[in-house]
Amino acid sequence: MNVSPTVRYYVRRLLAAHPAVQSRLQEQPPTTMESPEDRLEGYINLDSLTYPQLNELEFLVELHQKIKVNEPHHTQHLKNIERKIFNLVGVDLSALSVSPDVVAELASFFSDREETESPATTISAPTEALTLRQYGQYFQLVTSITARYLGKMIVNNYWLLTRPQQGWLSQLRVDMFWDINNLLQSLPTARTEMPLSEAEVEALDQWIHGFIRHACRVLPTLPRLLLAAGMPSHVLYDLVGQPSSN
Repeated sequence: MNVSPTVRYYVRRLLAAHPAVQSRLQEQPPTTMESPEDRLEGYINLDSLTYPQLNELEFLVELHQKIKVNEPHHTQHLKNIERKIFNLVGVDLSALSVSPDVVAELASFFSDREETESPATTISAPTEALTLRQYGQYFQLVTSITARYLGKMIVNNYWLLTRPQQGWLSQLRVDMFWDINNLLQSLPTARTEMPLSEAEVEALDQWIHGFIRHACRVLPTLPRLLLAAGMPSHVLYDLVGQPSSN
């Protein structure tokens, strides 16, 4: 599958910033005509990715971009996504020796291009307690985006199939996810504005993630579509999983 120049560049830039890669490149002097980009090609395997792998890579890159711009303090999230990207493109960082030296040529090459990039936008992670009203917005967004491709009946069925076992979730009628106002009006006002407990947030996240994973079987681009439509990156992050350390 063809990898877009933007994704290819972003992966190279992540590799260039890793001290293990910098150390190895320094140990292997470039040839006369070799550019920093050319040298990084030996560490990545982009051209043999399958369609699902390419789609996952593009989602990871876009998620990494948005978290880096809007939530740079989430360094562990960024590192986990980077490890996932490196695993996907076949980079074995554990096989590379780490050196404290930095390759100035690579740093300069990529920092020059960094200034020309326009930042992506997204909704930042909430700093206040979440409510059902806020989650209603998430459910409506997931529903409307997915229905464009799969239709209303399938979307309603997917919500029912993926609903966790917690009994209180049955109060949320999936046929009302299409209109947040109808959904909220079907619930007591105090319930919609009351801060959710940690267990309730976990259950709602589990439902959203379960729906997305189920829908991805026929619509693998759904996470990227949701990210582009404004779904908060903190809601989609759990789809990345926790990659093993390299």
